[in-house]
Amino acid sequence: MNKNILYVFFGALIEYSLNPLFVYMKEQGYNCVEITLKTCSDMKKEILALNAKENIFITSAHVFIDETCKIYQNTSFNLSALEAMDILRPVKSIYYPHDISTLVHENDTPWLNSIFDIILFPMDGYAHLACNGKPVYNVGWIKKNNKLDEGTRFTVGHGVSDLLHYKTITGFDHMYNIFKEIWGQGVIVKGTNKGHHKIWEKYIIKYLDSSNSIFDLINTCEIMLTNALTSVTLEAALSGRFTVNMLDGIFDRAEHEKYFKGVPSLKLMTIEETADLLKAYYKGDFIPEQGEDILKPFDFKRAVELITS
Repeated sequence: MNKNILYVFFGALIEYSLNPLFVYMKEQGYNCVEITLKTCSDMKKEILALNAKENIFITSAHVFIDETCKIYQNTSFNLSALEAMDILRPVKSIYYPHDISTLVHENDTPWLNSIFDIILFPMDGYAHLACNGKPVYNVGWIKKNNKLDEGTRFTVGHGVSDLLHYKTITGFDHMYNIFKEIWGQGVIVKGTNKGHHKIWEKYIIKYLDSSNSIFDLINTCEIMLTNALTSVTLEAALSGRFTVNMLDGIFDRAEHEKYFKGVPSLKLMTIEETADLLKAYYKGDFIPEQGEDILKPFDFKRAVELITS
């Protein structure tokens, strides 16, 4: 192990999926630092401070997005991954996606197969992204640690997505009115942070603490519900869990079909159709068929070998 090498993990908000790998490598004794919105008040300042150190750069962010993107305005995310790499001049650069439903943005592609030394991916089928002839490595999905259990009978989960839309556009009362026929049947919901707990408590909804991973919920339930275009849909369905992607009106049905048509173990349903399905399920009149678990858990050992060799 080269103690002089600094491993720089870079990303922000939903574009940062690498924390489990960062923690694993720290525990293995590697010299690692996270440059994220959670760890830095000024990301560019922190990157500049690392400039003199020999480093390996690992990112899960879209390579071109910076503070000009609407969701990052007035935050400390004030440089893109490309800018960070230009400052750091890493001896090796590694890319891994943050969202399984949009693994690669079309604007990322020219950079992925030119400037990165290694691309790690959660599934096969992306050899065209290879960097200068070097292969793309399937190391599994970083949020998934194990194959799923069978799930608990009469247990349904909902990984709630696009809470920011409901908060800023329609309000949470409107959101509750959309999903109350679902949640009122005993469905366990999960948001992405502790701030959402107040929402669930206000409407007296069963919820899973946000400190749990989404796979804790997927593993527990027999039916997994999602809304909008969240990657949770694919995380559940590709793990073989019977999954319903609900058409809640944020996006047109055509957009849902564009993202999810043909995915095994997945149904697209309206809210009303989903409510009726759950009534039949809780009565014992419907038994969800579980599919094949084809989404590989993350191989930390293999990922570290590729990054450090």
